[in-house]
Amino acid sequence: MDKQSNIYFVATPIGNMMDITLRALDVLSKSDIIYCEDTRNSSNLLKFHNIDKKLISYHKFNESERVKEILDNLKNGKVVSVISDAGMPIINDPGFVILKEVVENGFSFEIIPGACALINAICGSLFDAGSFCYMGFVPRTDVERKKYFEKFQKMNVTGIFYESPNRLLKTLKFLKDYFGNINVCVCRELTKLFEEYKRGKITDVISYYEEKKVKGEIVLVLDKIEEKSEEIDLNKEILELKKQGYSNKKIVIYLKEKFNISKNKAYELVLNYNEKEKEDV
Repeated sequence: MDKQSNIYFVATPIGNMMDITLRALDVLSKSDIIYCEDTRNSSNLLKFHNIDKKLISYHKFNESERVKEILDNLKNGKVVSVISDAGMPIINDPGFVILKEVVENGFSFEIIPGACALINAICGSLFDAGSFCYMGFVPRTDVERKKYFEKFQKMNVTGIFYESPNRLLKTLKFLKDYFGNINVCVCRELTKLFEEYKRGKITDVISYYEEKKVKGEIVLVLDKIEEKSEEIDLNKEILELKKQGYSNKKIVIYLKEKFNISKNKAYELVLNYNEKEKEDV
């Protein structure tokens, strides 16, 4: 180990067992105790790399009990490592509560870098990787999803989200209805044998997964959505169509088909335009 710390937070492979750094292997081999999410998963990793160390489970259901135990081990001079089932601890995985307590109690720590699914996904998506936002797991209800994606839309950056394979199609269909035919990339089984990057218009991606059973870990990447410039142009379109005598219903259909936006979005634009007209009168 480069320097002596009390506790290490170590990134582990997200699929391929070889995706672990030499430094991480050195730290794990010199640890007295390794705290992990699932001892069965982590024992497979250690066996693969010929490391024989004590494993203790640490997850959200035994967090309070384990934190006290970890602090006691650190006070007794033990070298402790914390790992998750896959990827970097703390990012949507256990570890944050421990790290907070470690800092507050004055112990030194190190973060050992390595595999991280969201980084692989943004690189493989072919979308802008210079400015992006990771937003964690997509909410389950439509009401929560709407607030969640409204927040993302205002950022004007590439978005990265984790999603369950069981809810992927439902989320994609929600996004199509909410944003229209946007560009997306579904990243599946990263670094594993059946790794897949399915990118394109969301309607094409939906059709693809309707014909294919979705399995494995999913990272969903959305191309940036530039809301402001689109709405200015669409308001001009609505004005021109109204001058030509189009009804609200026909304007909604026209906007939906020409600009690949959802029916709900088109209706909302027309409604807002009508309300603005009333205020100006």
